[in-house]
Amino acid sequence: MAHHHDDLNQAVRYLKLTLPEMSKREIPTTPENYAVWYEYISGSNLELKRKIDSLIQKQTPFSEKLNNDLYTQYIENGQQPAFDEIRDSVRKIINDLLLQVSGEGNELGGYAKSLELFSEKVSDTVDTNTINLLITELLIETRKREEATHSLQATLDTMAQEMTQLREEVERLNDEASTDALTRVKNRRAFNISLEKAISTSKIDSTQLTLLILDIDHFKQFNDQFGHITGDKVLRFVATMLQKNVKGNDTVARFGGEEFAVILPETSYENALSVAENVRTRIAGQMLTDSAANVKLGSVHASIGVASYRYGESPEEFIHRADQCLYKAKNSGRNRVVGEQDITEELPSKEQRI
Repeated sequence: MAHHHDDLNQAVRYLKLTLPEMSKREIPTTPENYAVWYEYISGSNLELKRKIDSLIQKQTPFSEKLNNDLYTQYIENGQQPAFDEIRDSVRKIINDLLLQVSGEGNELGGYAKSLELFSEKVSDTVDTNTINLLITELLIETRKREEATHSLQATLDTMAQEMTQLREEVERLNDEASTDALTRVKNRRAFNISLEKAISTSKIDSTQLTLLILDIDHFKQFNDQFGHITGDKVLRFVATMLQKNVKGNDTVARFGGEEFAVILPETSYENALSVAENVRTRIAGQMLTDSAANVKLGSVHASIGVASYRYGESPEEFIHRADQCLYKAKNSGRNRVVGEQDITEELPSKEQRI
């Protein structure tokens, strides 16, 4: 516990040093910039520290482009785990500081009022110059303290506002890190985390859990014919259709390329098949057009595999069985739904397919 307390105190010191340093150099307090300068202040990234020290020595202005380059080169590329740790640490620091600031601010504001009330009570009940003189002196000291604490309270209020803003920015960054930039559904990293949580909940609560894996049929040919920009629009269309046909705690994610996955907690195999079929027919029923190019794209079809979680299997095994169903759907004519009960033999794994 002492070690954790020391770590937290150290992190607080880094936090208090980071924001003024960024302000001094007129660097916007975005989550990306904060990550760069937190690592610089902490000294945990030696290459980054040497780079920034060199820039400071040369009096190089920290432009928006330079800030973005520093983040991309020293934080984003290969250092996501370290940044995740910083983000989680900052979130805890912010919560702790907000509680402390709120408590201290209320206490300071009420101190002088309590003493004034005490003075009035004593004056009414005891008629001695000595006591009144003592109380008067105490009130004078109290007012001095209150005047001194006005500045401190203002600082605490400002700090609380800054911490709240920073917490919101950190949460936004966390959301961005788990979202596919093109389709705005969850990305593969977020899918893996969500699936592990769903499996854990299914085990604890003894509830059913199903998984859909969807692949857009002939997407490569579609891309070749109409171009990647139009292909991106199709990916967004499919993602939107999936989101419109799920609810509650269901998770839609881009699984990779033209593949999507849907996690369906507390959903039976039969209901999952119904959801999959509904998604398939709704996608196929839309006639797409590219209004900008004035081109009719026709309809888009999708194949979907459906599997139910089996107690004790790993996430990888669960995904593999759903993928086997998808493979069967694509090799049975495409534009169809295949569930695990439709498969009677082991099919080639994704790695074995040509």
